[in-house]
Amino acid sequence: MMFEKQAKAGLPNLPLRLLLCLSVLLSAALTPAVAQDGHQKVTGTVVSSSDNLPLPGVNVIVKGTTNGTITNVDGQYQLNADKGSVIVFSFIGFNAQEIPFEGQSVINVTLEEESSDLDEVVVVGYGVQKKKLVTGATVQVKGDDIQKLNTTNPLQAMQGQTPGVQITSTSGQPGSSMSVSIRGLGTVGNSHPLYLIDGVGGDISTLNPADIESIDVLKDAASAAIYGAQAANGVVLVTTKSGKEGKAVVSYDGYYGIQQVARQIEMLNAREYMTIMDEANLNSGSGLIDWKSMTTLFNEDGTPKYDTDWIDQAIEDGALTTSHSLAFTGGSKTSTYVVSGGYTGQDGVIGGSDVSNYRRFNFRANSEHKMYNGLVTIGERVSFVWKTQRGMGTGNIWNNNLRSAFSSSPIHPVYDQNGDYASTVNSDWNVNDGNPYGNMMVNRYNQTKGGTLD
Repeated sequence: MMFEKQAKAGLPNLPLRLLLCLSVLLSAALTPAVAQDGHQKVTGTVVSSSDNLPLPGVNVIVKGTTNGTITNVDGQYQLNADKGSVIVFSFIGFNAQEIPFEGQSVINVTLEEESSDLDEVVVVGYGVQKKKLVTGATVQVKGDDIQKLNTTNPLQAMQGQTPGVQITSTSGQPGSSMSVSIRGLGTVGNSHPLYLIDGVGGDISTLNPADIESIDVLKDAASAAIYGAQAANGVVLVTTKSGKEGKAVVSYDGYYGIQQVARQIEMLNAREYMTIMDEANLNSGSGLIDWKSMTTLFNEDGTPKYDTDWIDQAIEDGALTTSHSLAFTGGSKTSTYVVSGGYTGQDGVIGGSDVSNYRRFNFRANSEHKMYNGLVTIGERVSFVWKTQRGMGTGNIWNNNLRSAFSSSPIHPVYDQNGDYASTVNSDWNVNDGNPYGNMMVNRYNQTKGGTLD
């Protein structure tokens, strides 16, 4: 019937036998040309590992030869190959497989999808693009690189890894904020960029570095086309980790460290201080100071009873910093999840934990669920942060603990005979120095507590 219709359509003069011959010749032309000597036939089906559906158009070729074919619409193939050869199965978006041929008549293959490498895509606005297609100025830092540096603040880990982005610390206190400048001072009155965590505004300083998948920095003015005037100083896009299909995985990341002052300022000792004060008195027209008369501070021969280095007294050698993170990851073809919790703590180098410290507790839950054969996808990204911070007085030239430590007299003791903090009031040498260490330990500055739920 098929050939009768073709004859009526435009081939009335060709006999049916001739049409059959042409059909056979056409099929032979479309069949891969292979040698027949020593070849064995092998058939099979190629499917995807994600949904177990057949893959049409998969390249099936004998390695090192031009002998090959492709799978049909049902994922099936047929090929002649020599025993001992290697058959290669390849398809765009899937990892290629090489299977040795030992004479088996059927070889069924399951191809796994090729995972995208983070450095090949960049988060831009409402989606992702291949890095080579992005025309704007962007820079990306992987979450693994941030996690390896063991910092309490992700911005600290980005220092030196983001060309064109200036990141400086506003203070040396634990948990202090970072100043980020991408293109200098913006038109909105400050240099702070716009921070977006999983597409929603948030505080990047409170993020657990172990929860970060990647950070993309949009440095040029093109980002304002998507985010508006708030993007005048650039945009920092943070992507947190998502669950992956497979067995449940429990991962732990932690570190424990000791902080030391790299270079300590050398202060005048008691003898050097006495010499400087005598020179000052002589230069002002007064005589030498009678140090022996100060019996509470000096011995009968004029030697000082005390030699206090107030800076060394204020520095806490071996201040601790630690972090612990625990994450549960897993999922199926339709649902994935990641649940993590973390603790970060840092003690201040000046005064130790009694004077300045930072404590942060993080909890995050990210999940995604596909419904109705993938037509609807729902999920959530929930995070909770609780932090406590206490710091010493800084930022005021006249009222901060370090300035007092730099100017106080080394001839005064830290503690009196009763073990209390010594006072300079009514002292033999009262130049209103006070006891900077005692003041720092007694007074508590800038103590804050609070939590955020996003």
